[in-house]
Amino acid sequence: MIFEPIELKNNILNNRIVSAPLASLSSKEDGTPSERSLEIYGRFAASGAALIITEHHAVNICGRTRPAQFLADSDEVAKKHMEISEVLKKGIALCMVQVNHAGAKIADPAVFDMEGYRPQSPSGIPVGDHWDKPGRKPEIMTRSEIKKTAEDFISAAVRMVKTAGYDGIQIHASHGYLLGQFLSPLTNRRDDEYGGTDAKRARLLYEITDGIRQSLKDIPLSVRLGVADYLPGENPRGLSIDDTVSVARELVGLGVDMISITGNLCGFGADRKDSAYFAPYAESIKGSVGSSALVECTGGIKDPQTAEKLLRDGVCDLVGVGRLMLQDPDFVSRWKESC
Repeated sequence: MIFEPIELKNNILNNRIVSAPLASLSSKEDGTPSERSLEIYGRFAASGAALIITEHHAVNICGRTRPAQFLADSDEVAKKHMEISEVLKKGIALCMVQVNHAGAKIADPAVFDMEGYRPQSPSGIPVGDHWDKPGRKPEIMTRSEIKKTAEDFISAAVRMVKTAGYDGIQIHASHGYLLGQFLSPLTNRRDDEYGGTDAKRARLLYEITDGIRQSLKDIPLSVRLGVADYLPGENPRGLSIDDTVSVARELVGLGVDMISITGNLCGFGADRKDSAYFAPYAESIKGSVGSSALVECTGGIKDPQTAEKLLRDGVCDLVGVGRLMLQDPDFVSRWKESC
């Protein structure tokens, strides 16, 4: 099944392999692509994967997790990103761009030195290992700041399609970034309309999703959903699969075409040695949304036998490959030879 076609929002993908978003650390400080960025994405475009999702682009300056991260906050920046979309469109793949806000998750304390940067969060709770040295704390977002952030997500999505030339959008709601912080009861302790219940914690994600779909009615729309705050097999804490099954159904009702499965505060399992470790989460979400949306499973998928079994067992519709794509984009042709 790996090399069987499948439809995504009126687009035919000629195989089931997704080049999953993975931070390349190649951005210039102004948020635009470097020559290294173009070289990396040129290799991805030539890989043969049917869908390429570029790494996360911050929707505003406060949404950056490190200085070496792409931005999507202005038309001027978006015009520069045409260089990447044009490279990707030289291949066979559909290309989507991921939009994000890091919130209280800092990957490089150098962001504190960037003009206009303020660390924002649902409840002032820091995420990650870089909060000891700066002597600062995340700010609790006001309602007006939350609304402005939703508008920034929507504006970023529109300009990255209409100006930068991408085919579709993926909303980053995982890995402990801002939307994942709102989803998790561990980092969202608000008692207003954006916290207190599962539905209220998901409200910002719903508002962003609905706004993007209403603004871009015909493009493929995806959400990378952090399904739980713990990896499969670990002791449950915080956000659970029981919470996000209903979130996934609501997202599909708002017009999402594809849900990509990963972790939330637990990250993406970089240290896991087992294969397809997010498969139990993908299977639960697929069982919930059925044929109404495609489900992509990522996480340690390194060989065609594993990918084929996931697809044949109905665990998912697409298999996402990140680190292997970065290390060896020629793997697609070898998979095809072995199938």
